[in-house]
Amino acid sequence: MTSLNVSPTRPGVRVDRVDSFVDFESRVGDTTGDVEFKSSQDGRRGHRIMINIQAKRRKLHPSELEDAFGDWVPLRDDGEEIGLEDDGVGDDADGGAGDKRKRYESSDDPMRVWRRMSDFFLDELLRREGMGAGSEAACACCSAALGESDVRVRCDDCGDFVHDGTAGIGPKPPSFPWGFRCPRPASKERDMVVMHFPNIYSIKFRYCGCDVSDHANNLQQLLRNGWYPATTVDPGTCATLATLKVFRLLNVVGNLSIHDFIKTLERSTDAAGLHSVPDRYKSFGLMSRQFAFLLRLMRAGRGHDERGVDGTEEGECAVLCWACPHDGINLPEGWREVAPEFQFLFILILAMDANFRLRNRLRPNEKDDPPLGSGWGYMVEEKEYHEHLRGYVGEEDVSTCVAFQALLQKDTRVTTGLRCSGVGGVVCARHEVVRPQGIGDLQKGERYANMDYILLCSLLGVTAMFLAISYDIACQWRVNFPLRLKEMPERLQLDLARMTLLFALPVWHAAAHERTCQVQNSLSYTAGVGRTDGEGVERVWSRLNPLAWSTREKGRGGRADSIEDEVDYLNFEKNIHLGTTLPRKLVVAIDEGDRQIAGFQQVDESLDDTTRKEWQGLIDSWQRDRTSRNPYAAAEESQEFSSAAIRVQLVKEELEEAVAGDEKLHATSMTAFLVAGLQLENDQLRIRRELKGRPLLVGDQSERVAQLRRSFFVKLARFRKIQGVYMPAAAEQISEDDEGRDSELPPPLAEDVKIYLPSELPPTRRETCSEKLREREARLRRGVLTDCVAKLRRSLLAKRHLVDWREGAVGQRGTTRAATLVQRVEERIDGLAKGYRRSRDALVALVGVADCDWRELRTEDLRVEEELEDDASARRRLGLVGSKTRERRISKAVGKKLGEKEKKKGKQKMSWIWTSGGGPGEHEKELRDAVRVEWSKAKARRDRWMEEVDLLREEMRRVLRFLAWRAAWWEERTVSAREVRGDLRAGLQAYAARQAAMARQIARRFKSAWDTSASDAVRAAVQEDREMEEMVETR
Repeated sequence: MTSLNVSPTRPGVRVDRVDSFVDFESRVGDTTGDVEFKSSQDGRRGHRIMINIQAKRRKLHPSELEDAFGDWVPLRDDGEEIGLEDDGVGDDADGGAGDKRKRYESSDDPMRVWRRMSDFFLDELLRREGMGAGSEAACACCSAALGESDVRVRCDDCGDFVHDGTAGIGPKPPSFPWGFRCPRPASKERDMVVMHFPNIYSIKFRYCGCDVSDHANNLQQLLRNGWYPATTVDPGTCATLATLKVFRLLNVVGNLSIHDFIKTLERSTDAAGLHSVPDRYKSFGLMSRQFAFLLRLMRAGRGHDERGVDGTEEGECAVLCWACPHDGINLPEGWREVAPEFQFLFILILAMDANFRLRNRLRPNEKDDPPLGSGWGYMVEEKEYHEHLRGYVGEEDVSTCVAFQALLQKDTRVTTGLRCSGVGGVVCARHEVVRPQGIGDLQKGERYANMDYILLCSLLGVTAMFLAISYDIACQWRVNFPLRLKEMPERLQLDLARMTLLFALPVWHAAAHERTCQVQNSLSYTAGVGRTDGEGVERVWSRLNPLAWSTREKGRGGRADSIEDEVDYLNFEKNIHLGTTLPRKLVVAIDEGDRQIAGFQQVDESLDDTTRKEWQGLIDSWQRDRTSRNPYAAAEESQEFSSAAIRVQLVKEELEEAVAGDEKLHATSMTAFLVAGLQLENDQLRIRRELKGRPLLVGDQSERVAQLRRSFFVKLARFRKIQGVYMPAAAEQISEDDEGRDSELPPPLAEDVKIYLPSELPPTRRETCSEKLREREARLRRGVLTDCVAKLRRSLLAKRHLVDWREGAVGQRGTTRAATLVQRVEERIDGLAKGYRRSRDALVALVGVADCDWRELRTEDLRVEEELEDDASARRRLGLVGSKTRERRISKAVGKKLGEKEKKKGKQKMSWIWTSGGGPGEHEKELRDAVRVEWSKAKARRDRWMEEVDLLREEMRRVLRFLAWRAAWWEERTVSAREVRGDLRAGLQAYAARQAAMARQIARRFKSAWDTSASDAVRAAVQEDREMEEMVETR
């Protein structure tokens, strides 16, 4: 018999058993095995044999396993029905059906209750600045009486982490005044959660009930103990003042969120999760927000004012810029009477812009939570601001420059689901300090109504003769600003009769505007602003942008207070760093100013007094009235003979012919036909340039060339149809060329195809074309030649600049980059030269050599070196215009170098391309205008750097004056006018004295660092840079 199925892995233990051939399974008791089938030799019978028989493995129940927790059942079912709504978890858990929980203002809106007690909290914090109860008491240790001359010392950390029998290990509770146990504590023991960095403690304590507490209430005991309560009614959560200070620094310096800080405390307290750590995220958010607000009130001196917190005026809590001019603070007596040439020393320069990252989302069911002290710091006052915007209607723009995105999106930015789409801000442009009330929310884009209001709020109380404003859309924003100013609230309106407003574009943003707009509104040409770049507001945004991640989801008040606190720290940091930033800027300004003075003298010495006086008059006139001729822009070239002007003239003539009844041969006019032919020639030049270029990938170049060729032939096919109407002779010429071409050769490529405008036809066939067609092509060719020469001039000047830059490049990367740029310009010059030669040849074919008024362009006419030399010669000639002495010697700096070149190469004539379009008189006029622009710009650069040096020195003096004023201001407050207890009076006096001493110490440090020579400052700056580079390299 033959085996059908034998297991290859088990031993051949067999049990014979005969059964149905179809039954493939067999189970005998608790055994198992493989089945083998055999058939008889005649195939009529079958046998099934069990082989590899083994006992079945017994299957166990989980309860039979050896497990210590096998009998334990988590959450054992006791038979009761489970329903969350039946366990008092619903909304009506505190009462029967329909009953409402009793509401408490202290729990529903704790911030509103706290606002009414802000004076109380401010006084308690100021009280801690002094000796507290020890101001008038005896020694806490020996009870000895203290005299006025005795030095009092209070340990701020006394009693921390002492063991209390009922409290365990934790912060010192109020029942330990002065570090000693209270003899008569309150009878009721209380639970308190205390956040003391880096842990969270749950303790039990009693309030102090003895005379040492001076009958202070519970809140006072907590605050005097250094614990800040989360609520004002029976607080159960506190954070130590040290913890709140640590968090504020981590928040404003490192942008640490409340969530991350609380998680850090929880992990530090119990990383393994062995104990229940109370969640105090919301409570700490309220405490940190209140504490930061109280610190701003303290630094503003509100605790020393008898009017209290509610008497705070707009912008009073903001940190002012120490270096900006403030009348009555850091300006000298009689500053208004200075000579006009020195009035720029007291100019106020502001920069404004919008930030669309600091947006804020609307949240459902959000509680009304206004900011703490709206309008007292850096954010504008909300109520009046929104009232102003409620009357807003669409704004009409005078859009002469639409290159910048902010202008296009100022009314179209998507704001769905947002409370505000961003913020607008105003900062001092030179020191990057945010102005008081210099930030406001933007509801929909960068609208003028918002930005105007924010700017005017930031100018409240400002007294200045000159105000310069840098804004990235100043070219449009300034147009109707005086009209919009009249619609503002009366208290915000500026007296334009007593203040001169200057508007300018930031240096970097100006590149996005049109060229004429750049020159007209450049900060480089605005007198009195030094070398201010106007981009300071962007650097402020870069510091505030990280806030967007946390403030995006915050409520209205929490977001505003977060921005206030961050800006407050940023302003103070900017002021503190003035001690190093101002002298470093001064070193750079002195060095660059010397270079610019020398550069201007080189240009100025070649001028005579008459020319110099004339050009200075243009500058003075433009500075007084920006609508007059701009001395920093070249006179616009005449467009009378350009291609565009000639095309317009031809179209006008065709329209007159149509009116006169002349027959029209085709729907496409004769001018359009010729222009299409010229466009085909330009396409051929483009293909040749593409083939000549050096691509990064050959495949990309081949694909681009193929696309250009396909496009050319499509245009050519349409052109041929029209050509058959206006030029039948061209069709004959094309047929003749096709018959004479070798049929075995491939057809010509797109760049080699002859287009056959009238100028390309043989003379005999050209004569068959209409005279009007030939005359119009000649006029268009002259326009093309005019454009080519103008582009050649600009390209040659660009090449001159790049060659000079290449000579000063250092390193392989710099030289390679410079060489690549020069090569690209040379390729453009080569293409323009070929286009010029092609058009000139066509013009010669049409009118003859004698009547062609355009010269042949040779390679030597395109040299850059001659332009450099000719430019020096042109400056000499311009200086001699109108002078009787034609042989006046040039200045030593230029004359020596020029004389050496003339001796070596001889005097060379200027390339004719610089004289095309007119005779010698026209050329001198053009050169005179070019050098006038160069002289004006060189003078502007020199003047701005000289102004920068003077401004920096005046700013350093203003900083010292401000600090002296601030110290005197605080010293006046050491004697408070408030009727308060002695311990609070001592705290007020101590805080004022500390602030005054700090201001004087900063002033002494600044003056000591600044009281040095310029050479020593340069050496110090170089040494500091060297140390910084070494530190970076070691990292």
